[in-house]
Amino acid sequence: MSPAEALNRVLADKAPALAACLSPLGRAVVFPKGIPFQADQARGKRLNGTIGQVTDGAGNPMPLPILAETVPGLDPKVTFLYSPQPGHKEVRDLWRARQLHLAGRTSGKATVPFATHGLSHGLGLVADLFADADTTIVVPSPSWENYELVFTMRTGAKVVTYPFFDGDRFNLDGLGAVLDGLTGKAIVVLNFPSNPTGYAPTEAEAAAITARLAAHAGPAVIVVDDAYQGVVHEPGRLTASLYWQLADALDPARAVAIKVDGATKELMFFPSRMGFLMASLDDAEAEAAWLSKLNCIVRGTVGGPPGPSQAMMLAALRDPARTDAEFGVAMTELTARYRALQDALAGCTSGRLFPRPFNGAFFALVGLADGIDPEVVRQRLLAERSVGLIAIPEDNALRIAYCSTRAEDVAEIVRHLDEVVASM
Repeated sequence: MSPAEALNRVLADKAPALAACLSPLGRAVVFPKGIPFQADQARGKRLNGTIGQVTDGAGNPMPLPILAETVPGLDPKVTFLYSPQPGHKEVRDLWRARQLHLAGRTSGKATVPFATHGLSHGLGLVADLFADADTTIVVPSPSWENYELVFTMRTGAKVVTYPFFDGDRFNLDGLGAVLDGLTGKAIVVLNFPSNPTGYAPTEAEAAAITARLAAHAGPAVIVVDDAYQGVVHEPGRLTASLYWQLADALDPARAVAIKVDGATKELMFFPSRMGFLMASLDDAEAEAAWLSKLNCIVRGTVGGPPGPSQAMMLAALRDPARTDAEFGVAMTELTARYRALQDALAGCTSGRLFPRPFNGAFFALVGLADGIDPEVVRQRLLAERSVGLIAIPEDNALRIAYCSTRAEDVAEIVRHLDEVVASM
């Protein structure tokens, strides 16, 4: 039996739905016992001649002073030495602790987070492991445009959509209809609060979504994209990740939940390129097999995650009280911009703008009257008003990212939009 076959047998026994959803690549990969594997085994030994990086011979880095002087407060070993393939253990452990804290939990069904080069890379790893020509990707419409690229570009998978909204709420019936029509394995992507809609479900909606997915016959991978986790501006809306409910509810013979998150928005660390993957596995052998497959794909593509970003994250994760307080300050400003946008949209007079429900993340979708092309509006705003917005043709709408606009400028953006559509 080959090493890959041995891993697949473990997963088939311990995590049947995950095993059933593996792509040909996912079935084939196993972390080779090459340099990173052997170097990891030698970590902490008195004499270590395993890995090709310059040290002082005692495990300490020897960075150029011109670089070291730029980051005097960071741990030099984390900053200037190769990272372990799945990320530094302390970063991964503290990230898991933070996710549990944000969910108001002390425990939950989740593997130790695997560090990725940002959330897009995390989604790409899911695509590599599970997506192929026999896979259906289920996403709402509208959703983040990059999902289709990530999940289909190299895989041959097909995308099936359903309308995001049913009136002023999430379209649970639409999701259910797609699930009922599936005949093979699927990857179901959920993103709350959503980009581009800015919508977070109520607690009751979240429970209904969980129940509907738990009832699906499978096999399915349920991907929870938590890019905007907790960025919610109204009470009564889901602030914790939906992942934890799903991890508790899903039958591992039919579905597995995977949480994709990262420092980009959760720590307001946009250039960090630090994301994480967790899966709803509660067996050590299955987790080891999952880790081996992820390690193999990363080893064969982009390599381990960046050290400086992990060192900077450690400073924040080691001081959760300060991190939460400072994130709260940022949230206060975001909520002020959200309120300003609500007020500005309520004051529109053209009768040709129809805001979709929004209560979280960084965005609002503003629908246009029939016959008005959002791309034409976008181009006119650029050319005539020096205003940039994003056209969402599938929803006949424009996306306003109020996260990048001062509260005092929001009303001006909406005024220009209202005036342009009034003239069409």
